[in-house]
Amino acid sequence: MIQRFVLMVLLLLGMAAPGIAQQIDFCGEVVPMERDFVSFRLMDIIKRNLRYQGYLPALRMKAELYFPVIEPILQQYNVPLDFKYLPIVESGLSNATSPVGAQGVWQIMPGTAAELGLTVSPGYDERNHLIKATHAACRLLRQLHQQLNSWTLAAAAYNAGPGNISKNIKRQGSSDYYQLVLNNETAQYIYKIIAIKQLFESPELYMPGFGYNVFAKSTNNGSVFATPAPVSKAGDKDFNNIRIAIGRSAAVPKQGVTVYAARLQHYATFEDGQLVSIQLLDDLQANGVYIRKNSSLSGKGWLVSNRVYVDLGFGNTVVLCAADGKKGIPADLLKTGGSVQLRSANDNRNISQVSGHATAVLAIR
Repeated sequence: MIQRFVLMVLLLLGMAAPGIAQQIDFCGEVVPMERDFVSFRLMDIIKRNLRYQGYLPALRMKAELYFPVIEPILQQYNVPLDFKYLPIVESGLSNATSPVGAQGVWQIMPGTAAELGLTVSPGYDERNHLIKATHAACRLLRQLHQQLNSWTLAAAAYNAGPGNISKNIKRQGSSDYYQLVLNNETAQYIYKIIAIKQLFESPELYMPGFGYNVFAKSTNNGSVFATPAPVSKAGDKDFNNIRIAIGRSAAVPKQGVTVYAARLQHYATFEDGQLVSIQLLDDLQANGVYIRKNSSLSGKGWLVSNRVYVDLGFGNTVVLCAADGKKGIPADLLKTGGSVQLRSANDNRNISQVSGHATAVLAIR
């Protein structure tokens, strides 16, 4: 279990079936994954962030405590929710102190803290107060966005300072973060945030053996898929030949349906690759295929951070979710039984906003 997030990347050296292009965005601003440099850099950042065993599962546990506090404050200031991942990159969600004096979850410098109205003294430092520091960080991010007119550049300026970013924009004649030549830390900063976002929100896209993912191995004849290589042979050379297959052709889906499950059959154990079958209790239409109620769908499941993700063969068009609309099934639900949903990825809205639904029963074989 501890090595799962490491293995999911080390095994992604090719797939046996075509992948489906995904569009990646940061704060609603499209990441230009059609540029090989951007694709390779994100892959490299993901690889380096997955070297430490237990790293992501531990962060997920902390995020479950911190995000419910951070998210409402971001919304209060109309700051995109993607910024909840920024303190993970800054501090690992801890009240750390940097060598240059930045402090707290948001790693705010003393001078900046004073400008934002935070108290910084030997006896009391509000940078370590999660709520007050988050309010201050949101005020700063809004200021940066107003100055630079881009949330991506605002995030870069959070790291390097608005003066440095503005100077580079003027000097280089471009306001495109992904084209700017910046210091090494700032040049990687947005990629780190995006990598964490991807691994938190779409872990199944980075799992070995899953029927669809964002990785493809390039070859000279144009084919981007190959036989998966053993874990023991995965090294830097392999990763240097991997790009993320996301480009201009990736469309943002707009419509979809959901399918609710009536009951999950009780099973005491679950193993990776175990078959998960779903019995539809209403008609399902997806990917140009019409499936009548009472039909069964099946796919293999994989466990990531206590959730089981299942590939039902629809690519990312239809995704198996828990009753709350979150992707994957909680591992405990497999043991106790309960409601699940099939969500069509043809809609980016919340489950409650999707029109139409059906009911299904989920069973494990």
